Amino acid sequence: MVRSERLLAILQALRARRRPVTAKALAERFEVSERTIYRDMRVLASRGAVVEGSAGVGYLLRGDYFLPPLSFNQQEAAAILLGLRFVLRRGDPALVESASHVRAKLASAAPSRFDDHGARLAPFLVGPPRTPRDATLGIVRQAISEERKLRLRYRSAGKQARQRVVWPTVLGWFDEIEMLGAWCETRRAFRNFRIDRIELAEVLAESPPRSRQELLAEFRRLEPKAEF
Repeated sequence: MVRSERLLAILQALRARRRPVTAKALAERFEVSERTIYRDMRVLASRGAVVEGSAGVGYLLRGDYFLPPLSFNQQEAAAILLGLRFVLRRGDPALVESASHVRAKLASAAPSRFDDHGARLAPFLVGPPRTPRDATLGIVRQAISEERKLRLRYRSAGKQARQRVVWPTVLGWFDEIEMLGAWCETRRAFRNFRIDRIELAEVLAESPPRSRQELLAEFRRLEPKAEF
């Protein structure tokens, strides 16, 4: 592998990871010395890649750094289109609009994969949600994004609706429903709330006493098989 190819491959490897990757791991993967990886990291930084980390700690790609040229094979394009179709079917209005913009940008940059003809090469369908979309999903996403507490009027199965104040942490999409994972002040523990059972949602001005990163780390320990 020539150096230019290795640099692009290193960027791709870093982009796929959410945790720092050590120079030793990269050296083993690309069959070069750790010293070569250190030099490659300096070259990537000089070319605009925002790579955080250092020798012995690991490296993490930060910021928006696109690999030129934009190129996807048919299977990669199919995976992206399937994800976009899911968002277009199951997202709140803001997510749907963003997915439409993303698809338009991809069709402009790589028409052979993402224009109408290219999309027909990925014959995957996503069914509509079981219940009509309302504003709840967008309100929940807003609370997560702004790290605000959320007041819910929530109806558990077979019970009357009750008010809860929660610290929203993560949203999950399942076959027919969406779930909110949140710390519940009433139960003093993490609980999952079905979006279709939330009768009223209100973003509060108060922020949780713990950051979303802390809450998400704890949630991950409770749900180790979940994909984030």
